[in-house]
Amino acid sequence: VVGRGARIEGTLTSAGSLRIFGHLTGDITVEGDVSVAGGSEVHAHINARSISLAGRIKGNLTAPGRVVLPATSRVEGDVRAQSVTVHGAIDGDVIAEENVTLGREAHVLGDLTCRSLVVEEGAFFAGRSDMSGANSSPGPRSSA
Repeated sequence: VVGRGARIEGTLTSAGSLRIFGHLTGDITVEGDVSVAGGSEVHAHINARSISLAGRIKGNLTAPGRVVLPATSRVEGDVRAQSVTVHGAIDGDVIAEENVTLGREAHVLGDLTCRSLVVEEGAFFAGRSDMSGANSSPGPRSSA
């Protein structure tokens, strides 16, 4: 746990999960889940099993599981996961092996790559979408 008001700089590695309530600068790699509370600021790349972010982050998010970004979240960086749910703001690309859901409060400036895309009414998205899947290569194009 990084407590409220705490400031940490450096690389953080853990076999467990991590909850952040303060400010962290560096890189984060955990085998478990990462949760960033509202009001927190993180300047780091985060690698974790799953990520839930209510605060602000400047850095890339990578998870083999889910990334959930509630309305209070702000991400400046790319997001890569199995599935991504966005209700906050992302300034970066989103790559999901499965699905991306943009909630009605979502504000995304970047490209989306996924197999399934849901965009709720009211969501803002400026970029390209590629639904061929995050791990698939483009198929042959016909010349007809």
